Amino acid sequence: MLIITIIPLVLSLVITLIHTRESVKEQSINENTRLIFQGKTNLVNYLNNISRASIIVYSDPHFLNNLSKSTDDYQAIAEIYTTLQNLQGSLPDIQQVYLHSSQTNQSTLITNSIPSRGYRDAPYESTLKYATSTTSIEPPHPAHSYGFPPSPNDYTDRQVFTFYRPVVRIPSSTQLAIMAIDVNLDSIVAICNQLYEADDEQLYLLNEDGIVIYSGIPEEIGKPLASGDITIRATNDHTGYADGDNAIQVYEKLDVPFADWTLVKQIPHSVLYRKSTELITINAIIAALALLAVILGTLFISFRITKPIKQLASYMNQIQTGNLDIDIEVNSQDEIGFLSRRFRQMMDTINNLILRKYKLELANKNNQLRALQAQIDPHFLYNTLQSIGTVALQHDGVRVYSLLTSLSDMMRYKMRSDEAMVTLQEEIDHLKLYLDLQKERFDEQFDFTWDLDPNSLSATLPKMTLQPLIENYFKHGLNPKLGKGQLSIRSRVTSSKRLVIEIENNGTSIPEHELRQLQEELAMLKEENEETGIQKHASIGMYNVLMRLQLNSMDTASLIIENVEPHGVKITIEYTWEWSDPA
Repeated sequence: MLIITIIPLVLSLVITLIHTRESVKEQSINENTRLIFQGKTNLVNYLNNISRASIIVYSDPHFLNNLSKSTDDYQAIAEIYTTLQNLQGSLPDIQQVYLHSSQTNQSTLITNSIPSRGYRDAPYESTLKYATSTTSIEPPHPAHSYGFPPSPNDYTDRQVFTFYRPVVRIPSSTQLAIMAIDVNLDSIVAICNQLYEADDEQLYLLNEDGIVIYSGIPEEIGKPLASGDITIRATNDHTGYADGDNAIQVYEKLDVPFADWTLVKQIPHSVLYRKSTELITINAIIAALALLAVILGTLFISFRITKPIKQLASYMNQIQTGNLDIDIEVNSQDEIGFLSRRFRQMMDTINNLILRKYKLELANKNNQLRALQAQIDPHFLYNTLQSIGTVALQHDGVRVYSLLTSLSDMMRYKMRSDEAMVTLQEEIDHLKLYLDLQKERFDEQFDFTWDLDPNSLSATLPKMTLQPLIENYFKHGLNPKLGKGQLSIRSRVTSSKRLVIEIENNGTSIPEHELRQLQEELAMLKEENEETGIQKHASIGMYNVLMRLQLNSMDTASLIIENVEPHGVKITIEYTWEWSDPA
């Protein structure tokens, strides 16, 4: 037995030692290739957003005509100011916007302070190189005021890159003006910082001339990179990697016409193979421990096998008589001990299933179902009936009939006490009635959208799961000061047959301390259910929903609540139900 165990173990360890380094290298390259690709995608989207923002000048029907009007036409000047200020405020990273009109030789600078303008024979000297017929980007450089007196509120000590766009009268190619948009590097830094470990790795973002757009070393930004640092700049491939003498370089070229940039990540060999060395050491320790355990087990197995078998048989006889609460004590670590522990786990599972079924039936028939069916907010009924009365006074009876029908269907759905489980389609139908009434109540102050996977509509879930979550938006989140409300309900089925429901709104976000407390209490819900039952919390509806989902899914259900930017709340439910193929 020792020979049969030792020989495969030693061979496995030797093979692992030979192939681990290459495997770790290949895995690291694949992971970093995907990471750099995602970073490239984020950078491309960011640059395209700046490009799209610059086209705002073409959205103003008077802007091109105002460029050629007299410098004494103050209305035209004011309209130019307004358009450029809208551009400057469209993205948070835009620091200032400079425009020079070749029609009137007027230069205009829009910053966070008072706009400036003046007569100039030519554009500011730094823009002359980029005053071409195509958009382009000037590498990072210290911000300047384009020849205007600097304002105390301007950030003149910050590095920016400049996006240049010629202004032409389409379809003509005649250039009317040149526009320069100074953009700070905050977003680029934020994107790049997520792509590497600053203590061990290095990341560069280079333009076509080898100028550093981003580096982990701030002093290198805006300067040419040393020729020996990067070995892949001459290649024509858009993506790939190069294995140098001291490091592996993974790179991606940005597919942007006006920014021929390359994202390069350097991983030193010492860092790359550090994990493989640790893995080899761990494997060796595990193999040594396993070998020691096998030797000890082989020596003592014949002396320790009889007593555990007799003890296990005694436990089985007691269980056969109906004593399911027997305490199975296991002290041995051999195969019989393993079998005894698995047998104890099986009995614990059987007892838990019996207890779970009892708790589920009790919760559905008595407390939870009644609590959910009684969760019709009196204020909601009052406001709804008041809205129906208002419609009756102002319009004909068709709308009143529709609203009353929706309300009666909702109440009928809530009072179907003989059904604890319904399909998602039935929940959605009920939710549509509820939202129709709320829309009448709030006078069209919000819209809602649906994105429902047809495969998810046949999923079963506890009745009244979604409405309590939607009600929180109308109680705490809907705020006309934030603009028209948007409510989105999405559903899908994952490859592992889990139902995912997402409810997202753009209302008032939950204060951070309250959100953390709510998340912690939701995470503790399973422990509370097992030990003390449902506790009293601030959001009883949300806890009711999560507990019923867990009871119906072997505690695999989850409810995640989080804030979204710039404002709003997103609730995500993941739930496994007894799925069957509709076909």
